[in-house]
Amino acid sequence: APLVFTAVEGFTYQTTRLSVGDYAAWHGTEQDSTIFERKSLNDLFTSFSGERYEAERAKILRAKELGLHYILAIEATATEVRKGHGYQQGGTYHEYKKPGISMIRQLASISRRYQVEVWFCIGRTEMAWRIQEHFLAGARMRERP
Repeated sequence: APLVFTAVEGFTYQTTRLSVGDYAAWHGTEQDSTIFERKSLNDLFTSFSGERYEAERAKILRAKELGLHYILAIEATATEVRKGHGYQQGGTYHEYKKPGISMIRQLASISRRYQVEVWFCIGRTEMAWRIQEHFLAGARMRERP
């Protein structure tokens, strides 16, 4: 489900398909230089493991080609990611093969290698607030250079 943002006077929110990422902002006709990719804990472990990692890496590289700053926003704290993650399938609990510390290390490597900013968020509410405030700061900077 999409994040819910607080109404702010002078700003409108709309849902549209993006060429890369999950959240972007436009200031007039100009796109903000930041793009956000949102991941739940389950999506993080699924997307950054095995064959699916190449698709995630391609998104990062595509954002770089477009000159966009890529922020990976995760709906979990670093401590929660560090613990690892499991899932239910057929009434049975399974642990992902990738340990939590391996995910933390992979995220640190991605951050360094591709200049990706990684945000760990306590939950969806905090994530929505941080994304919104990031884009509002961009709007204020355009108003007062």
